[in-house]
Amino acid sequence: MPLEIDASPGLRAVAARPPHADHHAHNHVHHRVGIASLGAILLAAYGSAAAQQPSQDNPLIEVIVTAQKTAQPASKTPLALSVLGGDDLRQSGATNAVALTELAPNVQISTDSGKLQVAIRGVVSLDTSEKGDSSTAFNVDGAYIGRSEAQLGSFLDLERIEVLRGPQGTLYGRNATAGAINLITNKPGKKLEGRIDTEIGDFGARRVEGMVNLPVNDTLALRAAAVKVRHDSYLKPGPNTVGLTDQDDTAARVHALLTFSPTTTWLLTAERSKAGGNGASSVPLTNFFTGTPIASGNNLANPVYVDRGADTQRTAAARYTDTGSYKDDVATSLRSELKTTLGDAVDVTWQFARLESRLNELNNGTYFGFPMYNPMFGDSTQRTHELRFNSAGAPRLSWVAGLYHYDEDIFRSSTFNTQTPGPLIVLPFTPTVHSRSKAAFGQLTYRVDPQLRVTFGARTTRDEKSGFDPLSGSLTGPGYTAHVASSKSNYRLAFDYDLRPAVMVYASLSTGYKAGGFNDTSGSAYLPENITSLEAGVKGRFLDNRLRLGAALFRYDYKDMQLTSVVCTGSTAATCGALTTNASNATIDGVEVEGTWQATADDRINFSLATADGKFKSYTPDGVADWSGQQIDRAPAYNASLGYAHTFMFDSGASVVAKVGTRLNGAYFLSDSASASRYRQPSYRKSDISVTYTAAAQKFYVQAFARNLENTITIDSLVPGGFGIGAPRTIGLRAGTQF
Repeated sequence: MPLEIDASPGLRAVAARPPHADHHAHNHVHHRVGIASLGAILLAAYGSAAAQQPSQDNPLIEVIVTAQKTAQPASKTPLALSVLGGDDLRQSGATNAVALTELAPNVQISTDSGKLQVAIRGVVSLDTSEKGDSSTAFNVDGAYIGRSEAQLGSFLDLERIEVLRGPQGTLYGRNATAGAINLITNKPGKKLEGRIDTEIGDFGARRVEGMVNLPVNDTLALRAAAVKVRHDSYLKPGPNTVGLTDQDDTAARVHALLTFSPTTTWLLTAERSKAGGNGASSVPLTNFFTGTPIASGNNLANPVYVDRGADTQRTAAARYTDTGSYKDDVATSLRSELKTTLGDAVDVTWQFARLESRLNELNNGTYFGFPMYNPMFGDSTQRTHELRFNSAGAPRLSWVAGLYHYDEDIFRSSTFNTQTPGPLIVLPFTPTVHSRSKAAFGQLTYRVDPQLRVTFGARTTRDEKSGFDPLSGSLTGPGYTAHVASSKSNYRLAFDYDLRPAVMVYASLSTGYKAGGFNDTSGSAYLPENITSLEAGVKGRFLDNRLRLGAALFRYDYKDMQLTSVVCTGSTAATCGALTTNASNATIDGVEVEGTWQATADDRINFSLATADGKFKSYTPDGVADWSGQQIDRAPAYNASLGYAHTFMFDSGASVVAKVGTRLNGAYFLSDSASASRYRQPSYRKSDISVTYTAAAQKFYVQAFARNLENTITIDSLVPGGFGIGAPRTIGLRAGTQF
């Protein structure tokens, strides 16, 4: 669903939230219900289409998106898409991508040792090391961000975020089997303006973000933004004196926009972010589960969830080493985007980006039940080029075509060390990894008649990755040398049809693939994973444009799924390492419905409902346990959200907006396939509330808020011997002004 903009002066942008649901493939009853539900919505859409003229009283206005590499209304984009506005992101306290879990349905985002893990519709990559790649294409102003630790620092001065659900193999290419997340920043404008937002809260939370836009002359405009955000650890220290996971981040960005003519512009960007504070830490498995420790000490056999209460759940009860803890990760990006027009028929865009990422961390944890610390440092440099051609105007045949090149060099040095009491163990890694990807792509849309459009896209990609580590977990070697290469062609075929001017139905068949790779302990290779997706949906406006409704039904055929876990070949930690294998095929079915209802001029309701079913096919992870037909990881059986906002208007032009919202999430699994251990997070609810006063002409605002009123603590990531957890209940005040 598109971004909804409230025309009343008391409300800022409100992002409608589409649900995605993964519907159970083998459950034919559920599947028939999904088809029937979608059919009923299509009939309702057709029957109600007469009332499509925009209301004069608080119409819902949509936003233009660039999800398909060309500007088009979100409601006319034939794919599952969520759009979140920059004002809403600031006022909801979204300081990094993890917040999208609460703002976009069927999106599960967490961090593992400070690295981002994104699951969309149950598709996720858990390998956040230098040899791993995400399953979600993460882009800032069109520039791909390959390193997961560098994906946390660009949440400032955003115009919008586009969350694309489903494989995006045609326009976004490799490593987009789950989908794509596009961060679109605000660009320099022709008006002198500025803004500052601040926040204070419990857990020592402090945040300040500022922006200034400066038009220098008719040719040059500048825009600069900076943010500082921090909070104390959400973990209780237990027996520890060492610092635990917290946040102390800064980021800044400068845009320079050169306008040479109405059709020729050059945008230059410099951006730098720093993630500081303490290194990553976790809580023990036994904070949430009972069970028998497995020989390695890193997992529990037959774990059973026990609700021990929020205080116990967030206590770092395991004793860490007293070696200290810190994080000093820096990402520096330089980007260039040149746009021009050839004649009157073709728009040309050349994008270049260079990203340098420096990693410097000291993390704490446990291994085999003993304290272990992990110093890690290194750097990476990536360069991307994309040359793209778009048809200009609105001809019967519109198209986009382009060439893409990606090149990345990475060096890492890390050791896993234990201290007494316990065995003294040192596992050193010093890998060097080089990745390269080349692609050519194109997509065209043919307008068969004014109502019917047919879209076909294709992309061919060549990937290479090589690596070398003389140690690879051993003080004496021999290490590994590895090289993998793969080529893949993906396609997309879609139809969309206007039942009425404001009601569109669509259907698509698309594919995506994630590149293969190798393991850091042996150099053994694993294959690419592939997804084929069949999707049908409807997007429409009803009730005199007071109700915006969307629905989709999809089915995935998921082949050669890449799963990562820690594998020990012996009885000591010195024999352990991360292993990625092509573990299983799977099916994922889903049906989703979501919408926004402007009930009155002052009352708005946002809602979503999704069911999900993602199941392994034939699969025995350790050769003994049988997971065939079981739910795949990070794919909740359902999720739903309901939000209500009421605006109180004053004669002066000021307003007060009261909002309350809740999100229900079904149970999901975090698993270690090597030990055949499955940890089930039960279903839960998290609710938020806020009250915002906005002065006349929106000169300033003040907001009081509380998030996660239930104080629900969720397990978000699995590490050896422990969990990364979600945030507890937080409260605070926000305020901002603009000129």
